[in-house]
Amino acid sequence: MSSSATVQRPPSVAGDERPALSAMAFVSDTVALSRVSADLFNMTLGKANVREGTIEAALAISEWPRDLDLLIVDIGNTSDPVADAAALKTTVPGTALVIGVGRINDVALYRDLLAVGFNDYLTMPFAEGVMGRAVERALEARERTGGTVMQHAGAKDAKPRTLSVIGARGGVGTTTAAVTVAAMLGSRLREDVLLIDFDLHYGSLMLALDLEAIDALREALDQPDRIDALFIQQVAQKKSEHLYAMGAEEPPTGGFQARPHAASDFLRSFHRRFRWIVADVPRGDPVIQRQVLEASSDILLITDLSLPGVRDAMRLQQMVHEVAPGAKLHIATSGAVDARRSAVKVADVERTLKRKVDCKIPADAAATLAAINFGKPLSEAAPNSGIVKALRPLVAGLDPLGGGGGGGAAGIAFKASGLLGRFGQSLKKK
Repeated sequence: MSSSATVQRPPSVAGDERPALSAMAFVSDTVALSRVSADLFNMTLGKANVREGTIEAALAISEWPRDLDLLIVDIGNTSDPVADAAALKTTVPGTALVIGVGRINDVALYRDLLAVGFNDYLTMPFAEGVMGRAVERALEARERTGGTVMQHAGAKDAKPRTLSVIGARGGVGTTTAAVTVAAMLGSRLREDVLLIDFDLHYGSLMLALDLEAIDALREALDQPDRIDALFIQQVAQKKSEHLYAMGAEEPPTGGFQARPHAASDFLRSFHRRFRWIVADVPRGDPVIQRQVLEASSDILLITDLSLPGVRDAMRLQQMVHEVAPGAKLHIATSGAVDARRSAVKVADVERTLKRKVDCKIPADAAATLAAINFGKPLSEAAPNSGIVKALRPLVAGLDPLGGGGGGGAAGIAFKASGLLGRFGQSLKKK
């Protein structure tokens, strides 16, 4: 049974230097609850919304007050306090101070909570006045930074981002690129990134990372409204410090038809826990393909240097412009076909797509095989690989937190010449 208390006091207090805070607290321990109420009395003019409860009650709130200045939350009964803390931090107003309380006295937990955006963590039991001093320290830190809450680099921009990686043809290295980009992005931003293989029947992402594929992905797509923090915790498998992954291995005979908007609803639910999601988009499922692209903020389209590859890259580029006009499109060429022996050159790709190629991914079979054998992302198994070096500028440009230019370059003049030119002309007439 939960309770809520609002402490009343006179409307003004002489000597107050700051305006009254808008504060909420969820604490399960009754002694700590009373001490939090007492410490917040002056700071909130007696109007702190202090409730008996834990982080689960906080996660259940669908809409927070926009003027919320302070949230105190009990993480004591959760099996994965850092995951729940990260999920909570993405839902509360970005300027709100968040202080955790619990019974685990562990410096590693303290650091992990700070890394996901918490401002402090106190171990219960604590004496009266301790919470007040913690809030004062957090307020002083915010004032020193110009009125903004001090957060780790990855939490400054709370806007959810979904990068879809799709290949114009099979075998162009889409899965390798998706895994590598996700791992590099998480390491660079020092925040958790979720990698999803949307090829439910023939996806190889989980196999490449030596993780177990489960049927929960199909269930989540079928009923995305049932996704909660516990479900996310159970199905998103941790591969490295900042990389999580999920995928399925549905029987080839099992048919699955995603309902309208299933992928966007699914991604929205997982964005409560992960700000960045990287999706390996299948070529053989046009329904899921279209839905994931529609929900993407960024799209990486990879083509090899072949006529069929460039033809399909044009078709996919056209579809992206139709279904996701607001997404940022990045074009990459793959080393699946030896550039020295191919009749199609990078310049031909640029003329056909009427834009510059953002990334030229070389072939590196030895490094790719080593990564698969170790069950690790390429950036960890072979950090000096040419593929990693080629993707590094693209990863740096994905998130403005790291600075650097973005992916899309200005278009260049299109000249219809040869077979590639005829492909372009035929598409333009349709």
